[in-house]
Amino acid sequence: MAIIPQKRLFGWEEIEELGDFERLRLVLEQMPDEELMRFLERERGQGRDRYPVRAVWNSILAGIVYQHESVESLCRELSRNGQLRLMCGLGMVPPSWYTAGF
Repeated sequence: MAIIPQKRLFGWEEIEELGDFERLRLVLEQMPDEELMRFLERERGQGRDRYPVRAVWNSILAGIVYQHESVESLCRELSRNGQLRLMCGLGMVPPSWYTAGF
């Protein structure tokens, strides 16, 4: 029996070696959430859009990637980290009660 070596598509080691911004970028680009975003944006309708649905969703995903244990911790990180806010699409950091209900 012959063994045919195959090249791996990716390894977890490669992902773990990436920085937080690169991992977040991968998540934001690859997350199949377009249908969810369209639904949530329709549900919001013409309501206030101070914190866009997509930006809040991206910040929640950032909290998972950055392993924040609470929404308050994530909001503090967003307040400190302008590059993260920009990556998520936030102009202002929403209050923790806003994202907790998302």
